[in-house]
Amino acid sequence: MHWLVTAIMWLAPQLGAATAGHYARLVEFETRWYKADPVVVLALIQVESQWNTRKRSRTNDYGLLQVHVARRGSSRFYGRERELYDPRVGIREGVRLLDMWRRYHVRKCAEAAHPYWAHMKWGYTVRDTRHAERVQAVVDRLNARKPTAVVAGRQ
Repeated sequence: MHWLVTAIMWLAPQLGAATAGHYARLVEFETRWYKADPVVVLALIQVESQWNTRKRSRTNDYGLLQVHVARRGSSRFYGRERELYDPRVGIREGVRLLDMWRRYHVRKCAEAAHPYWAHMKWGYTVRDTRHAERVQAVVDRLNARKPTAVVAGRQ
């Protein structure tokens, strides 16, 4: 987890060590629970909200991972959007959705030219890969800065 704190401090020095440690614990727990890549989660947070927990887009996306809230469909947070401003709730829901899109991508479009996290922005039909390319650029930068012990699976 020490590497996650360092990565968050590198991406968002304005947060401070205590907040970075808090976010690192949240990301580590949720990514272990859902067997997700924490580097992808950090990159998505960087691209989506630049670590602003109060971010809201004009398309009703809320929180760190910009979870989309809509009236139709199966939105769990319709009418309770402000809960997504809490980093615990926003990261949990964002990683849950990322896991859902990863499983969908493997079943439905694994041969496509886009990574599974492109579905976080576009849903079932990925129309553009520019957002995914920005996330991939942050993933590449983070992976280049990883210590060798983390790459080998030891922390």
